[in-house]
Parts: sequence; structure tokens; C-alpha cells
Amino acid sequence: MSVVRRNPLGDVRAEADGLLADAFVETPDYRALIESSDLTVVVGRRGTGKSALVQALESYWQRQDRVSLLSIAPEEHEALMLRPLAALFGDQFKHIRAGMRVAWRYAFMMETIGAMRQHYGFKGAPNSAALTAQHHEWSGLGGGTLARYRALLQSATDAHLEPAARIGGLAGALKLQETEAMLVAASGHVSRDLIVLIDCLDEGYQPDEQGVGIVDGLIQGAIDVKTRRVGVRPVIFLRDNIFRSIRLMDPDYSRNIEGGVLRLHWEEQDLYHFVTKRIRVAFEVRRESNEKTWNSVTVGDLQGRSGFQSVLRMTLHRPRDVLSLLNGAFFGASRQGSSRVGLDHVVAAGKQLSDNRLNDLISEYEPLFPAIRRLVAIFRGRDAEWDVADIIEEVGNVARRTDDSVVRQEMSLVYPTVVDALFGIGLLGLGVGDRTFAFCHDGRRPDSSITEGRALVHPCYWLALGCIETDGAELSEVYDEYSIETSRASASVRNGMIDALIVKLGEIELGAGDATEFEKWCESAVRICFAKGLRNVEGQAYTQGSQRPDIIATNIGEGHVWKMIYEDYRSRQIVFEVKNKIKLDIDDFRQAAGYLGGDRGQIVFLVTREDRIELKRGGDLDRVRDIYNREGKLVVKLTAAFFCRLLGRLKDPSKHDFVNDAVLKVLDNYKRFYVLGQTGGSESKVSGKREKRIRRRERRRGRKGKVNAGG
Repeated sequence: MSVVRRNPLGDVRAEADGLLADAFVETPDYRALIESSDLTVVVGRRGTGKSALVQALESYWQRQDRVSLLSIAPEEHEALMLRPLAALFGDQFKHIRAGMRVAWRYAFMMETIGAMRQHYGFKGAPNSAALTAQHHEWSGLGGGTLARYRALLQSATDAHLEPAARIGGLAGALKLQETEAMLVAASGHVSRDLIVLIDCLDEGYQPDEQGVGIVDGLIQGAIDVKTRRVGVRPVIFLRDNIFRSIRLMDPDYSRNIEGGVLRLHWEEQDLYHFVTKRIRVAFEVRRESNEKTWNSVTVGDLQGRSGFQSVLRMTLHRPRDVLSLLNGAFFGASRQGSSRVGLDHVVAAGKQLSDNRLNDLISEYEPLFPAIRRLVAIFRGRDAEWDVADIIEEVGNVARRTDDSVVRQEMSLVYPTVVDALFGIGLLGLGVGDRTFAFCHDGRRPDSSITEGRALVHPCYWLALGCIETDGAELSEVYDEYSIETSRASASVRNGMIDALIVKLGEIELGAGDATEFEKWCESAVRICFAKGLRNVEGQAYTQGSQRPDIIATNIGEGHVWKMIYEDYRSRQIVFEVKNKIKLDIDDFRQAAGYLGGDRGQIVFLVTREDRIELKRGGDLDRVRDIYNREGKLVVKLTAAFFCRLLGRLKDPSKHDFVNDAVLKVLDNYKRFYVLGQTGGSESKVSGKREKRIRRRERRRGRKGKVNAGG
């Protein structure tokens, strides 16, 4: 082995070098897919060998009698072409899923007919002529399965109907139930099945309702035809992030999908066997045991099972990582004239792998978790092992120092449960015993927030971050989303934080008893919603002292609305007065106005539990107008429901400006209509019309009462 190729062990698929066929490891997952027909969805994170498994299954089923095989692996442009067709059914997830489901159900049946026609018994089957005619129409759509599927949606969907009605129209046009009944009858006369392997669904995938609806429609259509026993068995391979989105959005997940899911997982023993088998084939090593094979190509501290564990520590327990790391190590050793690899070669190759995996982590989560880059930077050049409380404190410090309003907002979101979030994405492991840490790679979150204990940066990222290594730390469990029950992860980390805050509001009772809890809730909402414009948001009411505003924040004038507030009302310190009740009285408005003056300017926000944010005549409107006319101070009423609406929009990081626009609209209504003695604003008009209807109804009742009394 004087000269070694750059990738002597190949990649995970290794089809170019023939390594897949010669060195494929028949894992328990592989055997389960061959031996059980109950599995429809195979889930795995990146690099776990889903595509290699597809190739191995293709090879197996191609050798079987009475089996036809169909492989579907869309390229990016093919997947993107489905999005405008999905829009035929509207923009709601359940409608998109239903429409795509109907079309896939029909497509699978047509491909099954094509497989059955290869069997001699098909001609004698009931309705074979009708099924053949339908298959001719399907084949006439041209191209492969995906091309025919797109053409079917275009030709069979009635554009004159409303989007929701097009679903039923499509099923009717395709004669779905009639075709299915004929196919079930025919399948009893033909001993030939169709296996459909569907991979690469992450190509062109977008994590919105349309993207999830397209994939879920495929899954549901596959389950439909499999459970109706029409002679087809689809097997769909999914990345775990797509699968989590489906599980969260699909209300029928537990009933239809859950029982047919296989999650790919690699134990240390499986990875060891996988690597040593590759070594035997690549280097023509004639050794019987795995350990002898491993030792034949390694030296020093890298020998033995403990040496392999040293390699594994630098990876994310995935075949792709292990192969990439060892390929780099073998190539580095070859360049130095060595026929064996040592720990120094692995470490040298590990730096590049560590950089790549850290960049992967940031790239994957940054679109939905903008603060991830700043959070990762906290650990750069510092100890790998931390006290959880120190991490939480450091995140708070970073949130206060950053000038990026979007990142500051995100930091405010993750601050209370930052360790949970970093554990869920695999950056941190949590202490589960003496010097033992458990890691997760599937987005799962702990059942309760982690606020104490020890945490460890995953060793895979140490070289990229320049972390100071910790001695004696052992890696424990590597979760690959075994049990759904323990997962509280939302579609993204930020969505989980926002949802938790909104749910928390429903747990706070009205009245003085929970007043402090509501003030704390409002402080969190203000800090998150108004991160672009306000700094140093602090609650005052639950500290010592009296006659202090509940929440106060510094207005830095960033964003059009906060700049306008400073210029028009001279408010550098913004005051929020919080009332844990629905109906406000005059004293509440006077108290809020009393906090103004000096650098607090002439505007104050009064937060209540009322659902409606608009002012009513004869009550809140008169009080606001009276204070403004007498003192020149503007009391603006906000509600918890208003904050919940803002938080809901902030699930999409690109909509952070929606908050400023919403506050600007409120202030425009105050300036244009409320304080000028008019009631013509858009919200006031609604209130005014409603009051007129009530007065008219009361007058009619009064007249009717007089008539009845006179009679």
C-alpha cells in the first residue's frame, strides 16, 4: 500500500468502485425491509446511508422472481415543477395533501397495471381489457412516472372549480374507486407484485405547507394502495427533517403513518463492522476478525476497539462521516510514505471534517434559527465542557451586546431554554452520569427545560471551534428519534419557543393572583416582538419599590416606528403598564399616564387581557382622548392577543418587520381618529357600526314592547 487513492474506502454509496456490492453490510434495518411488508416509510438523517440502502434493495429485488421494480428519484427541477401544480388545490396543507394523494393513488395503480401485464395470467383476469385501456391512456402521457403524474394533474384537474372542490372533481374524473375495485379483483389472478422505491425527496423540498403537503400526499397515496392490496408495495425514504414536519402537520399521522415507519440507526458495533468490511475489500486484507482487520491498517493509539472509538468521537455516528474521516487519514498517511494510519493522521483529517460538519449545522438551522451562528461562536476557543448556568448567562450577555436586531430577537427567544435548543440540534450533550454525556441528532427536546448540570460540546466540533478538550468525558446514547413521545420539537427551534410562550398565556389566570406572572409574560413578549428598536427590557413591578412602571425599555430608534416615537413623543425610555384584567377603568389610564415625563416622553403602552385592541366610545376612547387633550400624553392600549398575533408572525424570521408595521398602524389610528375627536378609523368604524346595530335593535325591541303592552 505504497500509494493510496484519495478515497480508498469510497463513499457511502461506493457504486463507482463496486464497493457497495462487495462490502455492503446487511444491517437489521436492511433485513427488516426485505422480510416485512408492513414498512412504508424509512427515515434517516443525512449521511446514514439511505441511498445506499435503496441501491442494495434494488439489487436484491431485481434478482427475485415475480417481482417488478420501479425506482423514483426526482431531481431538483422535477420536484420544483410539482409546486405550481400543488397550488391547484389552494394554499392550505390539508387540501394540497388531499389533491396530491388522489393523483398518487391513481399513479401507483396505473404502474401496478403495467407490472401485471407482464404476467401471462393477466389476460384472463376480470376487467383486464378496461384496465389495459386505462394503462394505455396513462402511458400516453409520456415520460417516466413523475412526468406522467404532472401531466395527469394538469389534464384531469378542473380549473373552473374552486380549489377545494377540485379534489373531489379529480377523484371523479379518474374513476378512482371503480379502478381500484377492478385492480383488486385482477390482482387475485396475477402472482406478480410491484415494488416502488422512492428516494431523493429532499431535492427541491421547501419546509412550508405546500412542500410538506406534496410529500405527505405521496406518503398517504402509497399507504392507500398498499393497504388495499392492489399488488403494489411502495417504500419511501425520507430525511428526518421532512419527516418531523409531516408528523407535526398531519393530524392523521398516528393513525395512518406511524405504524409503518422504520428509523435508520447505526450502533457502534454496526459501524465497526461496516468499516472493517470496507477495509477488507479496498485493501484486500485477508483477516477473519474485525479487530485483526482494523489493526492491520492502523498503528499506535489507533489500534484496537478503543482506537476505533477515538475515530468515532470525531464523527456524528454516521457512515458518511466515518468514511470521510478515514479516507482523509489514509490519504494523509500515504503522502507521508506510511502504509498505516495513526491518530495524528486522523486528527489532521478531522480538522477538515469538523469544519465541514460545523458549516453543515449552521447552514441547516440558520434559515429558521438566525441566532445559531452567534450561539456557536460562544464556544469558540473555550472549554468544551460547561456548566449549564454559565451557558445561559453567556447567551444573555451576547443578546445584550449584539447590534443585529434579528439575532437579538432570536437570542431573546432561546434565552430561557437555550441549552434545550443546542441539545436538540446536536451541538451540546447533557450530563447523564459521572463524566458521561448523552447527545442527540434528531431535533428532539428534553421533557423539561435544562437549567442546571453539565454540558459538553460534541467532540466532532472541537477542532473547528478550537475547543479546549476535556479529559475523561465519555459519549453515551446517540438518539436518532426512537420514541416520538419524548419529542416536543416544533417545526423549528424558534417555533417551539414561540408556541411555548403563547401556550403559557393560557395558563395565567385573570386577576391579582397571577398579576406578576402576566407581567413576566409581557416582558418576554415585549423583548421578543420589539427586539428591533428596544434594548434593556426590564420588568419593574416584581422588584422592590412602589409607583414604578411594570416594564421599561430603552428606545434606540432602530426601525421606522421607534424612530417616529422618539421624534414625535421624545420617548427614549418606553413604558409598558400591565393590567391582568379585561375591563380597564379611568384609574388605570391615569396611572399609566402618570409615569410619563422627562426621558419617558409623552407616550405609554397599557397592556390588558382584553381580546380587542380598538377603543370603544363611552369608555376607553373617552379616557384616552381626555388625557391627551388635557396633558398632551398618549396612552396606547395593547392586548395580550395582539402580542400573540405578532408572535405568530415571527415564526417566519423574514417577517420581523411585520411587528413594526402593526404598531405603526395602531399609532396611525390613534393620531388620525381617536385623539382628534373623530371615530372614522378602520377599527373605530367597526365599533361604531356595531354600536349602531345594537341601538337600532334596542329601539325595535322597545317599539315592539309598547305595541304588545298596548294590545
